[in-house]
Amino acid sequence: MKTKLKEKLIIISITTIIISVVNLLLFPHLLKTEEPMPDNEAVGTSPSATENYQSALLQENQPLISTTLSEPISIPMTVDISSPYAGLYNLSTGATMYEKSAESRIHPASLTKLLTAITALNYLAPDTVITVGTELELLPKRSSLCLIKKGHRLTLYDLLTGMLVASGNDAAYTIAVNTARSILNQVDISDKEALSYFTELMNSTAKTIGCTKSKFTTPDGFDSEEQYTTIRDLMLICDYALNFKEIREITSTVKKKVVFESGENITWSNSNKLLHQESAYYYKHAIGMKTGTTPLAGLCLASVADINGQTYLAVVCGCKSENDRYLSSIKLFDFASSI
Repeated sequence: MKTKLKEKLIIISITTIIISVVNLLLFPHLLKTEEPMPDNEAVGTSPSATENYQSALLQENQPLISTTLSEPISIPMTVDISSPYAGLYNLSTGATMYEKSAESRIHPASLTKLLTAITALNYLAPDTVITVGTELELLPKRSSLCLIKKGHRLTLYDLLTGMLVASGNDAAYTIAVNTARSILNQVDISDKEALSYFTELMNSTAKTIGCTKSKFTTPDGFDSEEQYTTIRDLMLICDYALNFKEIREITSTVKKKVVFESGENITWSNSNKLLHQESAYYYKHAIGMKTGTTPLAGLCLASVADINGQTYLAVVCGCKSENDRYLSSIKLFDFASSI
């Protein structure tokens, strides 16, 4: 009996093995193991209502490409660009087309205003009415201005227009100080205290976006030895900013007459010459973004173009002239259109 039982067990074992082999041959996907789900939750103390609100907005406005880029997928350049710092990115596919000193520390100039816009829109509605106040006294000398005055009342959207189209440092400071006061619900805190709080929010927002090599100390990007970024981090900021329809609309605006809530009106023209048909640097595929110029940063430009149904971002910094800034950008886009 024991012998027969042993024989049966052997036969069953052999049969089981044969069935298993056949199943694996017929259904090879059974060999694959299930990958673990990504760990997207952080453990910590319960966030405040403001932090919850910001977190929800940050999740809603996800970037077009990954904010955790590893080594760039570079395609060899066939054109020479004079810009010492540059990057070309296909936002539709997430491909890094070209980078030049993209991790080097540079000054951000007015490209900082894109982060200022993101930070403000994370907390305030675009139709929020803001009164221009004494924060204008904080403006550095030789600031680029959109010519708002103390007592003017504008919506946040219109202030963003003055900041991103006309590159007004006055609008940047007004947005920063009043956004901070609104978040803190403390209208009596000093301009400097409010400004300091807003720049903290800027850096927190930049970190959330994925910027790891940046520090911002001003809302307008005016030169500061303590303020720095990289081409790669600027790419992440630009990419993220494009998810806000208000920023897309405003940065693509060539010229706009704005009527303030307090009755005044002004016409602002975009500082980005790629958008102006009468400009020698007009580029028909360009759809917006931001200029920047300071002594330490040089001439900078973040520009976006739709080419062959795909969206490309070019970032150039440290240029020595208008010609260098715009021709470097156009050459990058021409390279994108040729592949």
